[in-house]
Amino acid sequence: MTAYSPDGSLAGFGVVRLTRMAPGRYLANFRRGPVTRTPDDLARILPAFAERLRREGCCSMQLNPRWSGEQDVMKICALLEAAGAVRLPESGQSQHTETGLVALHGTEEQLQSRLKQRCRRQIRKAEKAGIDVRPAASLQEALQFEPLMKNFFRSRGLGLESVPPVEAQWRMTRDKGAFLLAWQQDRLVAGHVMVADGGRAFWLVLARATDCSCAAAGYPLVWEALKAAQEQGFAHYDMAGAAGLPGASGSGGTRGAENRAQFKSAFRPEVIPLVPAYVLPLRQPAHMLLFNLRRAYRGLRTQATGRI
Repeated sequence: MTAYSPDGSLAGFGVVRLTRMAPGRYLANFRRGPVTRTPDDLARILPAFAERLRREGCCSMQLNPRWSGEQDVMKICALLEAAGAVRLPESGQSQHTETGLVALHGTEEQLQSRLKQRCRRQIRKAEKAGIDVRPAASLQEALQFEPLMKNFFRSRGLGLESVPPVEAQWRMTRDKGAFLLAWQQDRLVAGHVMVADGGRAFWLVLARATDCSCAAAGYPLVWEALKAAQEQGFAHYDMAGAAGLPGASGSGGTRGAENRAQFKSAFRPEVIPLVPAYVLPLRQPAHMLLFNLRRAYRGLRTQATGRI
């Protein structure tokens, strides 16, 4: 969806996913959107987006515009609440509400000096183990990452619904970003994809082989991504979530989450808040009935999965 200002310039846009909740009734879901240049632009386009979706049969609109930093987040949250949107509870937040940013200012040597000693040690350990990190030379080489990535996500019980196919990841890194692969004795052991997200470099995916011999491969992969992002002029590298990091609210809760937090903390990111997900009722009473039923069903399914 797009919206334009009276002068014909683009005021905002967003990709919306429609989920059927009943015959002729849908949930409209923006993931990290809609996107606007300023919070005031969001205030202007939100009623038009809501009206358009209401005419299409949507009874609920879920959104979390991608703004960060305490002041901007507070302003966006107040704007959404003034429009009638309700913040979803923590159990309904499908995406992280905080992230870790690694500052990329200074020289490469200064960037390296800001890493924790443990991080620098792990990078040297990976080099001694013969792990060689380099950009994928072609789409054909990049495609070798696909089975490794799928197996990694499957082994950790993670879904790939929000991860683009490898072909799309490759295209996303052709202008800016990096598609990095880690090799050990000609064997692909890990990969990391970094893409552009405005003025930030963004961690899109990192996956490695599940055996312990290449456990340290993630450190040189992220280090090479940091250097590439710095060379490309990005101000920050976004680590795509801050769960469990020092300064973040809450904790990871699981051993896997604790390991991810320990790994990310080695690069000394700063924890900053993001706009959480809100839901805006578009049609009452359909919203109250269908949206709440959907939440209850998803909650029961999660509990059942946890007991298996």
